[in-house]
Amino acid sequence: MKRMIAAALIPILLLLLLTPVCAAAEDDCTRLLASMTTEEKLTQMLMPALQNYEGAPVTELPDALRGLLERRGFGGVILFAENTKEIEQTVRLTDAMQRANAVGDRPQLLLAIDQEGGGVTRLGRGCAMPGNMALGAIGDPADTRSAAALIGNELRTLGIHVDFAPVVDVNSNPENPVIGLRSFSDDPHLTAEQGAAFVRGLGNAGVIGVPKHFPGHGDTATDSHTGLPRSERTKDELLEAELVPFRACIEAGAEMMMTAHIRYPQIETETAVSTADGEAITLPATLSHTILTDFLRGELGFDGVIVTDAMNMAAVAKHFTPVDAARRAIEAGADLILMPVDLSSQAGLAALDRYLSELTRLADAGELSMKKIDAAVLRILKLKQAHGLLAPYDGSAIDQRVNEALSTVGSDIYHNLEFALAKKAITLLKNENDTLPITQFDRKTVILTAYDNEVKSMQYALSLLRDAGALPEDAGIEIYSRQSAEALSALVQNAGHVLAVSEAHGSAYYTSADASVLDTVLRTVHASGGRFTLISAELPYDAARFPDADAILLAYGSKGMSENPRDAQSPVRSYGPNLPAALYLAFCKDASPMGRVPVDIPALDANLRYSEDILYPRGSGLTYRGFAREEAPVSAETPPMEEPPVEQTADVTSIPIAALSLLIAIALAIVIHRRKSSPK
Repeated sequence: MKRMIAAALIPILLLLLLTPVCAAAEDDCTRLLASMTTEEKLTQMLMPALQNYEGAPVTELPDALRGLLERRGFGGVILFAENTKEIEQTVRLTDAMQRANAVGDRPQLLLAIDQEGGGVTRLGRGCAMPGNMALGAIGDPADTRSAAALIGNELRTLGIHVDFAPVVDVNSNPENPVIGLRSFSDDPHLTAEQGAAFVRGLGNAGVIGVPKHFPGHGDTATDSHTGLPRSERTKDELLEAELVPFRACIEAGAEMMMTAHIRYPQIETETAVSTADGEAITLPATLSHTILTDFLRGELGFDGVIVTDAMNMAAVAKHFTPVDAARRAIEAGADLILMPVDLSSQAGLAALDRYLSELTRLADAGELSMKKIDAAVLRILKLKQAHGLLAPYDGSAIDQRVNEALSTVGSDIYHNLEFALAKKAITLLKNENDTLPITQFDRKTVILTAYDNEVKSMQYALSLLRDAGALPEDAGIEIYSRQSAEALSALVQNAGHVLAVSEAHGSAYYTSADASVLDTVLRTVHASGGRFTLISAELPYDAARFPDADAILLAYGSKGMSENPRDAQSPVRSYGPNLPAALYLAFCKDASPMGRVPVDIPALDANLRYSEDILYPRGSGLTYRGFAREEAPVSAETPPMEEPPVEQTADVTSIPIAALSLLIAIALAIVIHRRKSSPK
């Protein structure tokens, strides 16, 4: 009986012994918080951009910004394309930022970036990846996790800890001008599955994913960069749709969440007087206590760091002063204020001093809750501690880090994975009379791109096809970028096949001159007995605009190339894999498009406006004759879909106390048992 009691007490005793160790780790954050002045706390809640200074992109840290980072202990810095042009340059820039910040016992900076994949890609070199809607077209969370892990691996080796991704807005409005391809789908559950996989993939690479834009930017027709969107969704409607992906991301372990500058008058009724026109406006979600604290923290149970969307966006900046916007965001429950002041000039640095001075005055006067400031800073410090950023910065291995980045970012295996994913996403919506794949070349074939930088994308695809033996060397293929209708009509005369790229960024495209040019080309091709394939490179809704096309391929991305990867030195500049993947499959008889469109595509009425009828329902997608999706082959030049290898070190503080206690108790029990059973 005594032995049984002793055995039962071992885990309890170990728990008691370990609790002070873990409590000490938490006390590090509490002690650091207690040592900070009000102004230092508020500075820790800021994440500015340092993308330009005095008219020049910041690729190296100028003295003025180095001095700023030495004086101010920011929570972090957001990087942009201006900062990340080259691989070694980026590693040395992030190193310089951390070195400048390393004053006293300050925690390290959280270095962040918007590397969503697809159209929103900041790295000058590396992988752009096919983008969210393409991943939604694949529909396999394992592939999405692999894509996110690849992105995370590249960021981690560059010294970047936070990726403001994934976008988990449900693109339920085809007129949405800012989300579009950045969304996985118009289906909340598919978006949730994909978003959660993306968060896990980044986490597997040691990078913090930030689902955005809470509580949802998908059902809007205004871009919050230029205006203040409004959604009439009720709370119940949000719970059934927009919030499904955010809840899934929280369950997947999301440690940060980004807000939306969107008004929800059915949820938040408090108003403020706009500085633009003196009119009363409903508070946007970023400034709403109801949405951030009651809703996100209370009902959804999110206990991580809430970061605002950029505060220089017109949705906020046009209607609130910078100080008032920050005060309202903090009171609402935000922890990190993103891009609070423009720091691109000496005048901006002076404005930051006034900004912090005024916020400090408000806090010291009780007009800004010190309790909320302390809670926000503590959350930031705990996040940094969980990722090893509370310890002093060690830049001694900078040359080793540079070499690791050079061998990782934009590596051949990563670009092969990128291209394989892009091919899996390509969706065949229409294929009358087996128009595709193109295997006959008795008449010339013409490829028409929308822009000059897409020509190299097509040349790259043709070179891959020739390497694979899928395209004869003497196939008569001509490539042209967009010209006048008259010029193109002459070029496509007597063509056996024309493949034309369409780029619809919104429904205004349907009545545009560009769409009219394609109408003329299509009629010319058909008049001479040729066939016409539409390659939809942007929003897939333009598939309804060209009903007379013989075949329609959806690529979900139009990013071109500044150099052909076959001709350039490695690593090449970041490029879009979507267009070359679409063209590759248009000619390849040994592979087939396998994607399924992840959004409903409405039919257009007589005025080329969206109708209530659905022309191509979500899930539509054909394959070539003889192919089945379950047996979709992976091309010889691409590896299987596997997550890129990640080097990670175990953090004992991240292991649950109870689990750690149990492991130690088991180990001790085994030792005791062996001692008792061993011969004396």
